[in-house]
Amino acid sequence: MNQAFILSFYDYWEFWTSAIGTLVTVFLGLVVWYSTKKYNKTQIDLTNDKLQKELFTEFNSRYDELNDYLEIIIKNKTFKSFKKDKNFDQLSCKLNDYFNLCAEEYYWYRKGRIDELIWASWQAGMNSWYNNHNVIREAWELELKSFGHQSFYLKEDEQLFKNY
Repeated sequence: MNQAFILSFYDYWEFWTSAIGTLVTVFLGLVVWYSTKKYNKTQIDLTNDKLQKELFTEFNSRYDELNDYLEIIIKNKTFKSFKKDKNFDQLSCKLNDYFNLCAEEYYWYRKGRIDELIWASWQAGMNSWYNNHNVIREAWELELKSFGHQSFYLKEDEQLFKNY
């Protein structure tokens, strides 16, 4: 039987070598495709992680610069008393910087560049400022009335802060 197989293979050697060559080519193609796909996914993940770290570092740094100003702002119980503050112009610019920072964080979260866990932490902090301090809530409402949702990357039905 082995001799018959060998003779059969010998008679059709061109067919068999072509078939084996095709199978090897397909197998190697699949290996290269899988390796390329895995490499590309790894590179995309690394790039996304790097971008997320850069955004995290930048946003936290900007928040650190604003935190002391926010503490001064919340000493005013209402926006009306805040407007009477001798440093109102400077402080209102800092409050606007804070609103812009919050909007940028939300923008990058919506684009999928900020992790859910990080966003949840940031959002909790944002909502704490908003919910616990009338002056911030009133200033935000005035900003929305003056400049609209689009200036903060929001759609008409979206809210940056959650009122609890």
